[in-house]
Amino acid sequence: MSRRPRILLWIGLFFIIGGSLRDIHSQSGSPLSSLLSAMNSFDSFRANITLNGSLSGTLSYKRPGNLHIKFSDGRVISANGKTLWFYSPDRGIAAKQDLKGGTSGLAGLLAGYDDFSNGRTVKLKSDTKRYSEITVSLSESNLPRSIRMKPSSGSDSTEIIFSGISTNIGLTSSLFNYQPPSSSLIVENPLNQKE
Repeated sequence: MSRRPRILLWIGLFFIIGGSLRDIHSQSGSPLSSLLSAMNSFDSFRANITLNGSLSGTLSYKRPGNLHIKFSDGRVISANGKTLWFYSPDRGIAAKQDLKGGTSGLAGLLAGYDDFSNGRTVKLKSDTKRYSEITVSLSESNLPRSIRMKPSSGSDSTEIIFSGISTNIGLTSSLFNYQPPSSSLIVENPLNQKE
């Protein structure tokens, strides 16, 4: 699987926010604590997103673990808490990732980092994690304004910009039960494979 679809799958996992958010230790009143509190305060979330300044889309999230991102080029990331799908119409490929028993989501992504946060910026660093640095810029309501993830391999960072955020909106469960076109080539559990 090429680098860009794998990054999109990791972005999908980033937003599947489980109940274990409360397990992340952070100082009360810190930007990280404020982000986690804000993300725990709503049942649903919708935002316009832009990936690396070029690819745009709409992200919808519903607690617990339901995610749907539709990109302007037709790609889809969708999860219902059990399965994460990534569909690429250009390639005719649908990646199907099993989410059972995983430590995915924001909790899994942020655990094990040193917190160098200050002001409205959450900055996390690690010498041992997949991303050596994660920087989250927060809005006044402590929701993400942007997220930048720098891989340990030293390759280019991935940045997601958020706009038009709405919370606690009615989202139907059917939005998250994605089925790729029947002509798609299905790739099982690509994130479990070695790069």
